[in-house]
Amino acid sequence: MQGINVIDYSTLAVSSSAVDLIADGDPALPNQAKRAYITCETQQVRWRADGTAPSATEGHILGKDDSISFTGANYRQQLEKIEFICTSSGDGKLKITYFD
Repeated sequence: MQGINVIDYSTLAVSSSAVDLIADGDPALPNQAKRAYITCETQQVRWRADGTAPSATEGHILGKDDSISFTGANYRQQLEKIEFICTSSGDGKLKITYFD
């Protein structure tokens, strides 16, 4: 990823209620972040980036040890809209690296 600088690193706890990167990130989505690389550390989650919250049965699957990359362009709008939810009981954990 030549020419892309790391802005921040975050852990996001995911459970039975949808969470986003704006308010729920730790830290929240940095102002200058336009890209992100997200890995799922624990249990399977679902995600949506269209402004609608995912549910345990609706949205894209992100399985344990899977990753999604929003690094090829300016994905700021998608990062502001993306939400995650666990597909089963218990808590999930996502690791996020933000880039400019």
